[in-house]
Amino acid sequence: MNWTIRFESNYQSSEGVSEEELLRFLHTWNIALTAQENKEIKDRQRNPFPLTDPLYPKYIPIDLATWSFPQKKLPESYLAFLRYAHGGEFGNGERYFQFFSTADLREMNLAYEIPEYMPDAVSFAMDGSGNHYLWDMRGDRKNGEYPILVAHSGNLGYEDCKKIADTFMELCTGTTSVDEELNG
Repeated sequence: MNWTIRFESNYQSSEGVSEEELLRFLHTWNIALTAQENKEIKDRQRNPFPLTDPLYPKYIPIDLATWSFPQKKLPESYLAFLRYAHGGEFGNGERYFQFFSTADLREMNLAYEIPEYMPDAVSFAMDGSGNHYLWDMRGDRKNGEYPILVAHSGNLGYEDCKKIADTFMELCTGTTSVDEELNG
């Protein structure tokens, strides 16, 4: 599949990923948490309540043993995009994209604790206003695609997200802003 979408605006992009890098990414994006990742995530956890707050003793750190990435194939349309542009910033109408590079996808999902708040979802881009574009991988692919959800990074969860597209191509050709989709 060749990438055929042309964004109205190309703010920043880099040459597409090499086949070697793409293969490496496909074999590593959804592996179990490494010891280093476990340590980094545990080290950033802090009780948000002051010692005098009655909720302080009730704080429970995140259980990283429950975290995992979906063991599913990424859509071919997304892989075609990566061959075209290795991440970057693009726009169509009011819709803005900050696509993660192959090196950033896993790191961003862990930094925003997506496996904790939206198990079986994978964030692959943001919109510049704190909103994530995520594949909903709770079900099987339909015609090689997963539904795409949007959720604000300060309010991650299936109950507050919204489906924005059925396919990656539909998402990329849309022109409405994510805020309009979430609040409209």
